Amino acid sequence: MAITKMVAVTIAGKVEEFENVVDKYVYNRSIHLENAMSVLGDYKRLSVFDESTQYDDVVKTAEDILKLANIPLEIDKNSNNNISIHQMKEELESISSQVAAEKEKRDELMQRRVSNDEAIGKLALMKSIDDDVSKVFKMEYIKARFGHIPRGGYKMLNTYLNELECVFVETFSDENDVWGFYFAPASRIQKVDEIFTSLYFERITIPGDVDGNPQEMQAELILNNKEITKQIDELAQQTKKLLSDSKEKLIQIYSVARKRQQFADVRSSAAHSKDFFYIVGWMSEKDAKALQKQVDADNSIVLFYTESAENMKNIITPPTKLKNNPIFRPFEFFVKMYGMPGYTEFDPTPLLAITYILFFGMMFGDVGQSAVLAILGFLVYKFKKIDLANIIGVCGLSGIIFGFLYGSIFGREDIIKGVLTPMDNIQTMLIGTIAIGIVIIIIGMCLNVRNCFDKKDYGEMIFGHNGIAGIIFYVSVILFALSKLTGFIKLSVMPMIVLMVISLLMIFMSEPLSNLVNGKKDWMPKGGMFYVQSFFELFEVLLSYFSNTISFLRIGAFAIVHVGMMMAVELLAQGGPLKVIIVSIIGNILVMVMEGLVVGIQVLRLEYYEMFSRYFTGNGKPFRSLKIK
Repeated sequence: MAITKMVAVTIAGKVEEFENVVDKYVYNRSIHLENAMSVLGDYKRLSVFDESTQYDDVVKTAEDILKLANIPLEIDKNSNNNISIHQMKEELESISSQVAAEKEKRDELMQRRVSNDEAIGKLALMKSIDDDVSKVFKMEYIKARFGHIPRGGYKMLNTYLNELECVFVETFSDENDVWGFYFAPASRIQKVDEIFTSLYFERITIPGDVDGNPQEMQAELILNNKEITKQIDELAQQTKKLLSDSKEKLIQIYSVARKRQQFADVRSSAAHSKDFFYIVGWMSEKDAKALQKQVDADNSIVLFYTESAENMKNIITPPTKLKNNPIFRPFEFFVKMYGMPGYTEFDPTPLLAITYILFFGMMFGDVGQSAVLAILGFLVYKFKKIDLANIIGVCGLSGIIFGFLYGSIFGREDIIKGVLTPMDNIQTMLIGTIAIGIVIIIIGMCLNVRNCFDKKDYGEMIFGHNGIAGIIFYVSVILFALSKLTGFIKLSVMPMIVLMVISLLMIFMSEPLSNLVNGKKDWMPKGGMFYVQSFFELFEVLLSYFSNTISFLRIGAFAIVHVGMMMAVELLAQGGPLKVIIVSIIGNILVMVMEGLVVGIQVLRLEYYEMFSRYFTGNGKPFRSLKIK
């Protein structure tokens, strides 16, 4: 079994020692916490701790400041635990307020610099003016506006100027717009503004804190920006120094707050009486024994008690922690997609890994293309640690082996001699994959028998269509078919028919017979509806035996299709040397991508529908380690 053996652990101590015990023996441990109240009930009038989230804001603020300072979020195990939450908040508030004040000043200065840059660009459009422009905008009785107007609007403007008490002075123009000033009496400026706006005149403002002609104003703004940039750099250095000087303090606050926040998770799961607290969880046998040795000599622990999962399963469901070797471990990804195995259930990961690798190689057998998949998969896994990439790499190795068996390198079958070329052995490929499917289905039913035995569901184990009755019927049909279709097996017809009929009757009556075996009263159904329903269910079971077996034909079919696709690429690549190279490369890439994706999905379908559906329920509870959390 590739499932770690668990024991239920109960830790009890004095209430005032709760945080000390959690810090020493629970925090950062591989323990799956359970709700103590649901396990212990009302024993000794237990109650839950008040849940505390007071450290959430402290952790969030500390994280934000540490990220701003580019300091890694690492917990210092030697941090001073005596610091109070009030002290933490005061320290963080002091640092945050200083950082925020300096940031506000920098933002304000940067906005001024942006405004100055815009003004410098605008003043360049007044380069034809030599007078002091600032005085123009300060006139009392005559108002001036500066901006640009589209050439179409400028032409229409000339018809309005005679009627308006207004003068337009052009300063610059390009192929699209005309730039300049317009002047009008203060009493008429509102109406003039409306008309210019209707002609799509876009007004531009000039800063009022600089004087002189446009050239002088530009020079003054450029100098002003240099001074602003200097002030921004000084403020950035101040902030950097503040954060650097506060590094140790910030790490200490983050470490202590993060730890106490985790204590809140333990607190929410624990229970307590007036004098004692109780923590209940699951640990592996190995971890529990190691913890037992540590707590034996500690007076703060009043009780450390372990109980087997077998004795606790009626009170609380044990979690499942998978344990597979490095080759099979990535395939846990596919298993968890379907569901987590129950604690007493067979872990299908090794079987899935072996069959997935085998089926993928058989369907995608090509030395060259599989080598590319293997290299890419392992490279991605090395740098990104993605389980799916590792799966692709391992499956690529399987494809290389079957590629040598098929004699195919990038679709070419004239480079090496194959032992079993798909196109020349179509019948062998298809019959062989059907035979593999029959073996896999029988293995799946045998595993279901084992699971039912572990769960003490003897009725399903004996009478279920994936139980002993199902195995007898399926094997009898296969042997009967082989005896009729081939000369290798010679069996008497009557015994086979008797076995098939008896096993079918067992499956047909599986529900009442299961109730009888499991000791239930009134096991025999009343009324005829049961028999009608069982008939259609039996018909569905028979169809599933046939369809599941035939489904394995896809393994051989895809091996043949792969050859056909590469033959098509070879036909398209005929021509000059350059065309052959280009078409061959593109064709191989397309086949690798499309067929690799389709084959991967089809193999997973075989795993889920033809195998998992027979023996795997996937209704287990995953082990959630407090350490990982």
